[in-house]
Amino acid sequence: MNFNLLATSAWRREIGTKAACPPGGPGQATVFIVDDNSENLRVMRLALAGETCRIETAASAESAIRRLSTAPPDLILLDTQVLADDGTPLVRRLLADGRLVSVPIVALAEPGAGRHMSLDADSRFDGRIGKPIDPRTFPGEVRSFLDSLSQASQNRPSELLIPDAATGDRWKQVANLLDAIEAGLPDSQFCAGTRPSLRRLAEAMGELQHPEVAGYLQQAERLSSAATARGRTRFRSVIQHCRELVDLAADATPGLAEMCSGYLDRRRGELANLERSLRNSDFAALRKAGHNLKGTGAAYGFGELTTIGRALEAAAKDADTAAVEDLLIQIDSYLGIVQPAPE
Repeated sequence: MNFNLLATSAWRREIGTKAACPPGGPGQATVFIVDDNSENLRVMRLALAGETCRIETAASAESAIRRLSTAPPDLILLDTQVLADDGTPLVRRLLADGRLVSVPIVALAEPGAGRHMSLDADSRFDGRIGKPIDPRTFPGEVRSFLDSLSQASQNRPSELLIPDAATGDRWKQVANLLDAIEAGLPDSQFCAGTRPSLRRLAEAMGELQHPEVAGYLQQAERLSSAATARGRTRFRSVIQHCRELVDLAADATPGLAEMCSGYLDRRRGELANLERSLRNSDFAALRKAGHNLKGTGAAYGFGELTTIGRALEAAAKDADTAAVEDLLIQIDSYLGIVQPAPE
């Protein structure tokens, strides 16, 4: 990126008098920038020199992963082209990481960024800043994303309307709650009554010796305040899967839980092969994997995997690398929801 550094230094003095990054006073907000080009990192640091945010950077996927494993920042600016040593796009790892679900991730992407970028309508990113950055507008763009953090929890929707269920019929109460939440999405995620209702029924399911359903209700409770794009997507997925479990509650098939767990283990093991197929442009293998996923997901109670499989089959047929990459992110994220890693 070429621009006049002397002119920029004068501009830095000018922006130093403007409102600095919120919230909570100087030094409270941490912005974490990931870019494998050290010159780009230097320019972005320079552009943000007049802000009171704490700026941290990483020039590789591995250093980013190490830093993010210690404490989450307030905002992540991510170059979507950064790859891990094994060739896996860092963007896929971060978007699928449940520990970061409450942290907004903004894509740093050039126009037509290629295979590792898919900013479809329901993108898991919380925004986009074009590259090369404009140092005159970059601080304001970052500031606006931080401003949105303090606004996300304000103006909660009205109370959730849940149909009455027979006294003591916990399964019906759970079903009614899930139906009411699903019907009211996306607003219902943030209703004042959603979180306590999920907590109360999770406790009831635990008392009834249904830890799996209780676990998903607890996960939904934690996600009920996650206002990021990924938080909203994950919340919807958890609610839908929990509803599937309630529908299957009467199924007393011996060994069903073990079969489902084994199925998810196999899908998790396939991810590396799918990524390898994408790197090698082996769309025939990807199409076959999508077809198999389409035909098996719902049968094991994972309807969203069937939907993803159908989309993967179509994307592979069209040799659409960006769409396939986005679908691998979806698979990785969904597996993290229905089979979360032990805490």
